[in-house]
Amino acid sequence: MNAVPPTTTGRARLTGRVQFVLLALLFFAPFAAAWMLYFYFPNSRPSGTTNYGELVTPPRELPEWTWVGADGQAVGSRSLQGKWLLIQLVEGDCDTACVDRLMLTRQTRTAMAADRERVQRVVLGDEAAGVPALRERHQAEQPDAQWFGSADLAAVRAFFGSQDAEALFLVDPAGNYLMVYPGGKGTQADFKGIQKDLRKLLKLSRLG
Repeated sequence: MNAVPPTTTGRARLTGRVQFVLLALLFFAPFAAAWMLYFYFPNSRPSGTTNYGELVTPPRELPEWTWVGADGQAVGSRSLQGKWLLIQLVEGDCDTACVDRLMLTRQTRTAMAADRERVQRVVLGDEAAGVPALRERHQAEQPDAQWFGSADLAAVRAFFGSQDAEALFLVDPAGNYLMVYPGGKGTQADFKGIQKDLRKLLKLSRLG
């Protein structure tokens, strides 16, 4: 018996299905490939990044620490959520390098212009070293900084994972530790780099 040739309608339907499958493959293949590379072949991920700071992967939620404000009142670290926090740790007295970092964060925040209110500078010192006196010495030049003392500054530094005395730490408005800025690159480079990162983050995020 001779085979019955497919009808024109059947051929059209088959052709349409084949085209649909090919289009679907073309559309989803890049996403599937990227997903496979990211999760199963991490060594194949692109190494180049556009951010200046060092990303914290994965981001870490800020613990609920109790700090002491310059007025002597206890403050929970999570109460600072709602703004982008640029945190500086100060052990003992604030030396020349420490003052330079204070000036850097002040200039960076000022350069954010209308968005500067979304960024909060936090200076965290050793409670035993006398944060109120530290704040009093620098308040005139650093009026927009919030000063706090910690009873265990070593534990805070361990969480941030950097022993660099000049490092700055960026925390998002949801309380996630996102990025670290080590010292040693130069004030001008840090000023441009941190400002660029903040502008990008504030543009992409409605938080803060």
